[in-house]
Amino acid sequence: MSSAPSGLDVREYAYGYYSAVLANGAPHTIAAGGRWLVTKIQIFAGANDVDFILEVPSAGGGGPPDIIIRAGGCLTLEPNGAFRGRITATGQGAQIIVEFWFQPSRDGAFPTVVFT
Repeated sequence: MSSAPSGLDVREYAYGYYSAVLANGAPHTIAAGGRWLVTKIQIFAGANDVDFILEVPSAGGGGPPDIIIRAGGCLTLEPNGAFRGRITATGQGAQIIVEFWFQPSRDGAFPTVVFT
């Protein structure tokens, strides 16, 4: 489990994670509507390369460059809660694990993580 972002009151936030396998070579996105504070992203490439990008809403359309993870490789990023945007990846057979903290809604609900 990743640590909480610095200065976060863990009495008001909860920990969650999301894991997905890219079933085909099409682009896939993982997002939580800005309701998550991503602390760790792990990507494990399968037999194919993975094209990966963090989509930063405030980047004005420029955004960071793609990261290429070669077949059989892996990558761990630890934005420590500074990332709230969307994750896009292309690469059949890759596994992505996203760890995050979130502030539960009044009914205690987990944020809806959308994988497309």
